[in-house]
Amino acid sequence: MRILIVDDHPVYRDGLAAVIAQAFAGAQVDQAADAASAFETLAHRSDFDLVLLDLAMPGLDGRAALPWLRRRHPALPVVVISASDDTGVAAECIACGASGFIPKSARRDTIVAALRAVIDGGAVLAPAAHRALAPPGLTQREAEVLRHLGAGESNKAIARGLGISEATVRVHLGAVYRELGVASRTQALLEARRRGLLAG
Repeated sequence: MRILIVDDHPVYRDGLAAVIAQAFAGAQVDQAADAASAFETLAHRSDFDLVLLDLAMPGLDGRAALPWLRRRHPALPVVVISASDDTGVAAECIACGASGFIPKSARRDTIVAALRAVIDGGAVLAPAAHRALAPPGLTQREAEVLRHLGAGESNKAIARGLGISEATVRVHLGAVYRELGVASRTQALLEARRRGLLAG
């Protein structure tokens, strides 16, 4: 397993790298002090399993870097790490394609559990953000699938964007349909918008 930490604070980078090394046997951790260095590293290596991206950095910050990463490396999970635990910030990051959002204030065991969940194909948010982003009755992943559906994406595009299989997308869509009481994509979009779960 190979992880790239992108953060302009060397002490935090080193601390996070130490946590990862202790929690994940054999993990290789690369570090980048800014987004430009991260882009260069990713351009030369294609074997990363996860990127941990600081939101606030000099120059090109995490908000600007995240969409670029999603376009260039759609299957590579990106977890945002931030000094903020604001649910609005978390929502913005998830909407831009982040697989997770972890406040820097999170405890070591919380960080490790979150990283394990993302590496296993899940998504993670700070607890408050999770409550704000996952509509009642839907899991976080189902809510993510619904948001991609609202953007007009095909099952293939949703799978690529979330780093999961098309079969898994169909399973999540089935759960969304059951929760909304509908039987098709069009009905799901109409009902989700009626309930205020999607804009438009």
